[in-house]
Amino acid sequence: MTPRLKRLSALVLCLLFLILILFLPGLPWAARLRHSLRKTIVKAEMSYARWSGHEPTLVSLAGRVNTPCGQIQALDSRSGWATLADREGRFLLPDVMWYPLATFELVMTTEDGKGRLVTVTAPEKLPDDGVFNVEAIRFEQGREVDLTALPGANAITRMDYDAENAAYYKELYDKLTAGRGSDDERISAICDYVAGKLNYEETQWELVSPRRILESGSQYCGHLSEAMATLLAIGGYEVRTVNLTDGKNPPATHVVVEGFYGDEWHLYDPTFGVKFLKKDGGVASHKDVRLDPSIITEDLFVRFQPPKRSELAALLIGIYGTGYHHLYCFNER
Repeated sequence: MTPRLKRLSALVLCLLFLILILFLPGLPWAARLRHSLRKTIVKAEMSYARWSGHEPTLVSLAGRVNTPCGQIQALDSRSGWATLADREGRFLLPDVMWYPLATFELVMTTEDGKGRLVTVTAPEKLPDDGVFNVEAIRFEQGREVDLTALPGANAITRMDYDAENAAYYKELYDKLTAGRGSDDERISAICDYVAGKLNYEETQWELVSPRRILESGSQYCGHLSEAMATLLAIGGYEVRTVNLTDGKNPPATHVVVEGFYGDEWHLYDPTFGVKFLKKDGGVASHKDVRLDPSIITEDLFVRFQPPKRSELAALLIGIYGTGYHHLYCFNER
């Protein structure tokens, strides 16, 4: 072998070794590098699709998993929506980007927080109804993933806590929960208080801070939910707000709050001042309501006039029934 070939061979070996080090599974930077490479490939594929006369289009992905009630999301989703499968494992995931033979990395999450990743391929032709079906997916066949450090998983948005007004929130929390013995009693008291801040005359869209909402009120469910979540967080609860939609055009949307206690999530609606009860009398979670929207009844909305009660019940049944959701959680303080 000539000296030149030896140098070339050494260079090739060094490059191969470098690639191995960069992308070897288990190394802290490997997942992000693979993710960046995949995003680059997808951009190139979309450009080619456009050049070929196939404009990338948002469609819905339908399927069935063998893990009922599990959450499904697509990595690098344009919308950030995730969905919950029904009791039979059927799901419909909205707003995924179709182009001929596009591939989607779906992350399935079970109730215990375990995650699996599977790859599915879109059909070559755009479905007439905007929905394409994938074969039945088995959870155990997916690759196990760490959900806390998974690039492209964007069904959760992190929010900064309003630490500047922490003293105000703590004083109000202590006042509202004084003498309340259980988690449900404390959270229900806060929910009722925030619901009293529903003010259809207050139309300012900019949140500014949850304190402004607690002092002046708001007509927006998102503002009221963040205000309630802020009070629960100052009280030591793990909390998240849940953005929901019925998926229609134009869509109906709603935002609610889930607090974690008793090893379970429990849902409260600070816009309408309601909580939904399961058959055993416990406070339902978002997942519980999605699986059984019939627990939404008109008599829960006693704060409103009878015609409005039926309107609200029908609206929320449609919203919860899709399983579509996006979560908002506070960054660690």
